[in-house]
Amino acid sequence: MGKSKEKENKDTIVGEIVKVDFAMQEAMEDAGMEAKTYGIWGLFWKIYQKFGGREKQRVKKKDYIWLAVLTGWLGGHRFYARRYYLGALYLVFFWTFIPVMMTAIDLMEVIPIKSDENGYIMM
Repeated sequence: MGKSKEKENKDTIVGEIVKVDFAMQEAMEDAGMEAKTYGIWGLFWKIYQKFGGREKQRVKKKDYIWLAVLTGWLGGHRFYARRYYLGALYLVFFWTFIPVMMTAIDLMEVIPIKSDENGYIMM
């Protein structure tokens, strides 16, 4: 019984640390500061800041969908949208089922987006 209580205490402590970490990020953003975190999520936060925070690119919706269907498992649609790091990840893992699942998610994300009068969307 002692081990389950000990594990429960550790889970509670980790949960509280995560809550405090996110509260700190929000407070820094509210104060107009760049949110930097070096806690539990620090590595993921740094990766997101480096690769996730980027300008959206204008792409043709039909071309993006066709590339996702035909070359999605190789990341062709990601290269077309100038998301080179994600495209490279698709290439690295092309032999697994992961890029296929990610392409399905990409398609579910892009199909409902309304295109402009010329057929372009922002990705």
